[in-house]
Amino acid sequence: MGWRDQLLKKGKDIVGRAMPKSKSKLVKDKTGTIKGVKPMSGNIPWHVSAGKTPKERAAIVKTHFSLERSRKIDKAVKDVKEGKKTLKDMVDTKQAEELKDYKGKGTGIFHKKGFK
Repeated sequence: MGWRDQLLKKGKDIVGRAMPKSKSKLVKDKTGTIKGVKPMSGNIPWHVSAGKTPKERAAIVKTHFSLERSRKIDKAVKDVKEGKKTLKDMVDTKQAEELKDYKGKGTGIFHKKGFK
């Protein structure tokens, strides 16, 4: 039992009215997929400047999160490229080897090479 429930039991229902449940600032469709952010909801990062009208503010927020997603994708692609380069270097220095399938083609799975 939480502290709110205990106060409500004692008859102090003021707590329930003083702290209403927070409403979602996200716009969702019937299936629950997030489609956007309610304009002027204040749900923006502190470092993003907000527009004066709801349309400006919504556009700024959408642009910010779009750029954030693009940067995340670029970072993931960069990590994959660096990982492939590291694996190639390890195979060249005989620290690792790639598993081959029954035709002799590489499978993309690497394992460490043991000392004999």
